[in-house]
Amino acid sequence: MMSPSLMEQAKDGDAGAIAALLNSSLSPKGITVRAERESYSLCLWFTGSPAPPQAATVAYVRRAIERLQPPNLGILQLYGEQTGFAQPAWSEEISLLSLASDAAVEHEPYAREALAPNGEADPVAPAFEPSVLANSSTAVVVVRAYEEMGLPLGDSLAQVEAVYFKRRAELLRKGDRAALEPLKWAFGTLKTHLEQRATTETTATSAAYTSSHSTSLRPDLPSPGVNSTLRSPPRQTKSRPGPPPCVDDTDVLSFQNRYSNGLVFPVLLLLGMLMNAMPIVNALFYGIKIWLHEFGHATVAWLSGRQALPLPIGWTSYNPQRSLFVYLGILTLLGLLFWAGRREGQRWPMGLAAGLAVVQFYMTWLLPAKSFDMLMAFGGIGGEIYLAALLMVSFYFPLPNYFRWDFYRFPVVLGAAFCFWGQLWLWQQIPRGKASIPFGSLWGETEHGDMNQLANLHGWTPGDIIGTYSAIAHLCLFAIIAVYGYTLFRQHRETFMALGRQWLP
Repeated sequence: MMSPSLMEQAKDGDAGAIAALLNSSLSPKGITVRAERESYSLCLWFTGSPAPPQAATVAYVRRAIERLQPPNLGILQLYGEQTGFAQPAWSEEISLLSLASDAAVEHEPYAREALAPNGEADPVAPAFEPSVLANSSTAVVVVRAYEEMGLPLGDSLAQVEAVYFKRRAELLRKGDRAALEPLKWAFGTLKTHLEQRATTETTATSAAYTSSHSTSLRPDLPSPGVNSTLRSPPRQTKSRPGPPPCVDDTDVLSFQNRYSNGLVFPVLLLLGMLMNAMPIVNALFYGIKIWLHEFGHATVAWLSGRQALPLPIGWTSYNPQRSLFVYLGILTLLGLLFWAGRREGQRWPMGLAAGLAVVQFYMTWLLPAKSFDMLMAFGGIGGEIYLAALLMVSFYFPLPNYFRWDFYRFPVVLGAAFCFWGQLWLWQQIPRGKASIPFGSLWGETEHGDMNQLANLHGWTPGDIIGTYSAIAHLCLFAIIAVYGYTLFRQHRETFMALGRQWLP
């Protein structure tokens, strides 16, 4: 029999005591257990030869933890290992919040039969009742939100709100915006979870009350014990979905602020137009266009594995020979962007990094030298269009914490809009004869400009130049409008759907 002190330690959540308790029952089957606890999470490794069966082990551990009920334990992470192998054969993550299911019941008979040594009574498992532990990703997210807020599991909405606003005020005073985003995520997640749970409980209580009083209020209905099978089951009422998490309209720098996304962004685009319309302002900020022009050249060189140095004087120095150092350096940066996005659960940095890595490989190792020269000439004005458009739509995409730009995106979008509208207007006027193709260079060299190289060295006709740049400008404009419209729809989806229901018959 296990000593009372060990059982008490296990009930207190001690990882070593839980492992010892499980080892006493599983060691006759050749299974060893080791445990490690971190905050709300308990990790258990089950090692045997062969690896312990997943379904039986998971059900067994559920019953054991349900019996122990260690305090403030929200997540179980289980791993099955085969002796001598470095990688686990299986893994499973379980939430201990009682949200939705009793998944352990279906595995219980198999678990007792598979884990009881030599058919003898298991000293631990028979004492445990089937649990009602939820195994859902939603529950895991809620547990982690409680952990981020530093609150015990099960705290009420009023307690969550009090802690959130107190910590938010402290972080704003300190200027620590890096810690503000995770706090907003945790608060939004818990608020949605608690509101939905309250709605569900209210619906269930109302249904139970209606069922218990149906006989007395409706004498024409049969009594509970007579012909009860004739009664139709109570109609299930779907709870309305709660508000989307992390909506914060009080912080103008938040990526979830609906006023910034819906109003500030188009205002910045309008200011970019006005800057182009005023000759003095256009001249003062012309350096922004030069920078994006030179970075357009440089990005082509970098993605093609060439050394390049863009200068704000209208010149980009580059080495036409490929460099393995440049290729690996850019690839490392893309890898860091992918890793940071994966760690923080942001998909768009992962997709961007993967896409650019494919483009980099092609441009470095498969692109002919002549095509590289053509792209270098094309990339100057091209960069003023597509790089500016990329910076503008990035207004809606939070970067990982290593590359945070929640404040800097406002001036960046303004400068990018200033450059983009200038090029869009130019390529609108050239086909109408109100402007000419920008042959020549900033330094006055009439034969060495980008357009001259496209025409003289690569055979582009004026129609090719006008058609290509005009098409790219209009495609980028369409992308900007599409991202803006999608963001508005996503953040005001319920309003749009309500309007649609009103207009539809």
